[in-house]
Amino acid sequence: MASLGLNRNAQRLNAARGVRLSSNSSRLMLAILASSLLLLGACASHSVDLNAPPALEGQVVPELVEPEFTRISPAMVEFLDRYVEQDRGKEAAAWSLVWAATDQSIRRFDYRPDLTLPPQEAFDRKTGNCLSFSSMFMLMARHLGLNAWYQEVEVPQQWSHTNDTLLVSMHVNVVLESARGMGSWVVDVSGMDNSRSRLQRRIKDSVVLAQYYNNLGAEALTVGDLGTAYAWITKAIATEPELHYLWSNLGVVYNRNEQLDDATRAYLTALQLDGGSTMAANNLYLIYEKTGNLQAAAELQKRVDKNRRKNPYYLAYLSELALEEGRLDDSSKLAERAVKLQQNEYRFHYQLARALAREGKLAEAEASLQRAKELAPAEMAASMAQLDKLDKLEQLEQLPQLP
Repeated sequence: MASLGLNRNAQRLNAARGVRLSSNSSRLMLAILASSLLLLGACASHSVDLNAPPALEGQVVPELVEPEFTRISPAMVEFLDRYVEQDRGKEAAAWSLVWAATDQSIRRFDYRPDLTLPPQEAFDRKTGNCLSFSSMFMLMARHLGLNAWYQEVEVPQQWSHTNDTLLVSMHVNVVLESARGMGSWVVDVSGMDNSRSRLQRRIKDSVVLAQYYNNLGAEALTVGDLGTAYAWITKAIATEPELHYLWSNLGVVYNRNEQLDDATRAYLTALQLDGGSTMAANNLYLIYEKTGNLQAAAELQKRVDKNRRKNPYYLAYLSELALEEGRLDDSSKLAERAVKLQQNEYRFHYQLARALAREGKLAEAEASLQRAKELAPAEMAASMAQLDKLDKLEQLEQLPQLP
């Protein structure tokens, strides 16, 4: 059974304890390039109608099959009847639900941060990301008449690069209230410790549904399916029009479709809703550069550059690009800066090893590779084990990009 820790205020449970959140997205937020930028909303008058995003030009936008997010499946009901004590009151039902849903000897749930599934499919396949697990657990809790709600958890920005798109992760879990008023359980599939210095806030069911649609749109965008991406992201906006990152993601769709005016308005809408939207601000800066609006770009550039230098994930991304372009010295310096800013991120040490190896600095590269192996999470063990087969002197320069 997953371990259970208690404190005065709450009873917290992490499913799959010990599994660390990877850099892949649980909830996907897209950016063409990324930075951290605080931009106060001086452009609100140029925003678009929250209820009517412009059409996507020249693309086939498919009819979507609505996922079933609120109806428990017969298989889930059968599971509850078998494992949950439903005839001894709600407190016993709550305890036994937490135990049954998280005990790996009963149901081994494979946490996949990059896999968004509807709750019924997540139950059947025993896999999915935080949205998938949380919505699955929520259906079962509410079927039992228990008081539960979704919670959004602030996590450090973690970026990954997929098909020329940067993805940043966010995180959701479930809070299950004790029927006796003795606190609550936090049920979290990722294994992260939510009790220390993390901003947590209760969110509506409709926000989670919008996040689900957003994930599907982001997945479509990363494979170049602009019509499907537009369909899902606009559906997310129709569900929760005031979520700033949905508009930022829609701006990426327009940008990829060369609808630069519509992309600009979408980014400005994101900034109207949240002046600190880092992705919208940086993408807006890039459009200003691309369209020759140099004055507007100059107004953003200083703050964009300043915040880029503080973002280790962005620096690591630039290091990867520099390596692809053969700018080896730039690549290693950027990776070194990323490592200095966040020393416990294994990907930064690995990127530094790749850059140093390409420069011919094999001893330093091997030291960085060893540090990456020491810091890598359990789910990366297989990938790291493959690196042990390399002949360091002959093959270190050929270190592959991490999956």
